[in-house]
Parts: sequence; structure tokens; C-alpha cells
Amino acid sequence: MSMLVNVQQLATQLQDEPIILVRAVMDDPVTKTPDSRDAMVLPNSVDIDLDGEGSDHTTGFPHSMPTESDFALYLGRQGLTERSSVVVYDTRGMYSAPRVWWMLKAMGHENVKLLNGGQVAWEEKNLPVSEQRIPSHFKYESNAQSKWFVNSSAVIQAINTDAQLVDARSEARFYGQAEEPRPGVRSGHMPGAYNLPFTALLENGFFLSVEKLKDVFAKANIDLSKPIICTCGSGVTACIIGVAALMCGANDVAIYDGSWSEWGANATFPVVKD
Repeated sequence: MSMLVNVQQLATQLQDEPIILVRAVMDDPVTKTPDSRDAMVLPNSVDIDLDGEGSDHTTGFPHSMPTESDFALYLGRQGLTERSSVVVYDTRGMYSAPRVWWMLKAMGHENVKLLNGGQVAWEEKNLPVSEQRIPSHFKYESNAQSKWFVNSSAVIQAINTDAQLVDARSEARFYGQAEEPRPGVRSGHMPGAYNLPFTALLENGFFLSVEKLKDVFAKANIDLSKPIICTCGSGVTACIIGVAALMCGANDVAIYDGSWSEWGANATFPVVKD
């Protein structure tokens, strides 16, 4: 089953199926541009706010995966159950939605897709938008899957193995030519990491075709048949790489949840700039 749905498919399905649309909300951590929290939304939408309860802020990092129990409570308060048919989208086209999709998969949620092109594509087709709805409260029964996220210990163990660390940040940040947007975080990358800026996988807020995605991975010397650990600034755009890899048939893909916010801030972790 495809991970993506386009706006025409979704518009048709909404007429026949009880689908809950989840808007993935997050301010841009690099430009500091706030997300459009007060704007009109797609019909029957609820928010997962990655700057709010959609992340665990007790870790000291900006966008950590909440504990299973905390996230289950939040999902229930937002009107979701584990049986809900869910489509995740964001206001930028394709940016923070893959992170929420990934988090739901980590909770064991089966019926969840991404809206390719997001709200931008929806509005370009002049499809209806509405006020945000007040969600009903339900109980979310999770079935957490540990394979979706890894911690720093797993990354350290992966260095100098056939596992591939794939970094979604810009080339300038990867090579330490640009300052990190977060104070106290060193510039550079993990030893042996591959740089694949997430923007290379998208065009105008849409994922490239599978054929083009495979070509992008190949040109970056990433072997989709080997384990992949995706990383970025705070574990959000890494999920764009993760979704793209799964679309291309990779089956051993995880997100380093702490990403560079954790690695670059810990002086005991090795950093290189070449």
C-alpha cells in the first residue's frame, strides 16, 4: 500500500470514508518562520504540534519522540484511536508531516498516509478549507514498535559498519561551513555520514517519483539494501529521507531521534568537517 495520497484521491475518499486529517505543525527552526497555526485547515483536521505536546521537551532537545504513554494520551485528546484512518499533511507542502507519519508508525498505527503536496497543493486545486474542529476525546491503544527510532548509542555502534548514516541537513551545515541554528551545537557531521539534503528528494512540496528518488540515492552512494539511519537537525526532516527510502523499497530504516541537536552538543561524540 502506498504511503502517499494525492489531493484528488483524498478529496474523493473524504466523501466516502471517515478519515481524520492530521496537520503537522512546526515553526521553521532555521529561519524562525512561525507555522500557520491560526489559518484555515483542511476539513476534519486536528493538529499534532511538534513544538508543543507532539514532542518531549524534557530531553533538552527540540523535537524528541514523546514516551509511548504521553503520546497515546495526546493522540486520544486529538480525537484519534489506533483504528483511525489518518492522512497527515503540513502547510509547507512536505516538511513536518513525514515526522508525524513516522511517529504514528512507531506507535504501531497501521492506517496512516501522507498527503503529497500538503495544504499548498490542496488549496491550489481550490478544494475546501474550514475552521479547525474541536476534537472528541478517545482512548488511543498503542502498540509501540522500537525499530522506527534509534538513540546515540545505536549511532555510535553503527559507525564503521555497513549501516549508513544519512544526514538531511544542507551541505553547508554538513561540512561545517555554516553555523548551526541552535546555540552550543558544533558544526560538522558524524564520521562516515553521507550528506543528502532533504530538498533533493522533493520538488515544489511533492516527493519525486520512485524512479527519480532511487537515482538520487544512487548518486549519493547510498545502498538501499543496507541499513540506513537518518539524521538531521532535530529528527524532523530526517523523516523525509526515511519515507523516501521506504518508498524505494528499503526495509531497514530508522531515525536518530536526537539528531544533530544531541550529537553536536555532546563534546564526547566525534565530529568531522571533511
